[in-house]
Amino acid sequence: MEITEQFTVASPVSAVWTLFKNVPELVRCLPGAELTSDNGNGTYDGRVSVKLGPISSSFDGAATIDFDDDERTLQIKGRGVDRSGGSQGRVNVEVRLVEVDDGATDVTIEAKVVLAGPIAQFGRTGLVNEVSRRLIGDFSECLHAKLDAQTQEDAEAIVSDDVHGLSLFLASTVGAFLNWWKRLLSQ
Repeated sequence: MEITEQFTVASPVSAVWTLFKNVPELVRCLPGAELTSDNGNGTYDGRVSVKLGPISSSFDGAATIDFDDDERTLQIKGRGVDRSGGSQGRVNVEVRLVEVDDGATDVTIEAKVVLAGPIAQFGRTGLVNEVSRRLIGDFSECLHAKLDAQTQEDAEAIVSDDVHGLSLFLASTVGAFLNWWKRLLSQ
C-alpha cells in the first residue's frame, strides 16, 4: 500500500532538517517507536509497537537512512518481524522538506508499506491508511513542540504519546467509515 502525508512546520527548513538528521530525537516523535541501536553508517535497529483492535504487534527490525543534504530529502528502508504474532512488514519512505515563502517548512512523507501475516488484514480495509494519518498527525505535533522548545533540555524532554490501541482503533475506524460515507454520497 502507498501512503502520502503532508504537513507544514512553522520553522525554517534548516532547523527542521537539523532535527530530522538527529535520528534518536526524531524517533522519540514517532508513536510506538524505539531506537535500540545505532550501528553506524546510517543503519539502525529498533522496535515499532502498534495495537489495532484485537491485533497487537511489536516489530523488531532494522532500517537504513540515507540523507541528501542538497535536496533536503531522506530515504528510509526498513523491515521488521513480529515474532509473537507472525506478522512481517517492509517499508520504503521518502521524506522531502521544502521551505515555503513565510519561512515555514512543508514536510512530505511518501511511504510504500508491505504487510504480511495477521496484521495485513487491516491493510485491505483502509484502516492502516487512517491509522497512519493519525500517527503522522501525532508526529507533526511532536516536531512542532521540539522546534518551539526554549532550550535543548526542553526539546529532549518532548516525546510522542504512546499509541493507545483501543482509542486509536476506534477513532480510525470511525474516520475510515466517514471517508467511505463521503465517497458514497459524492457519487
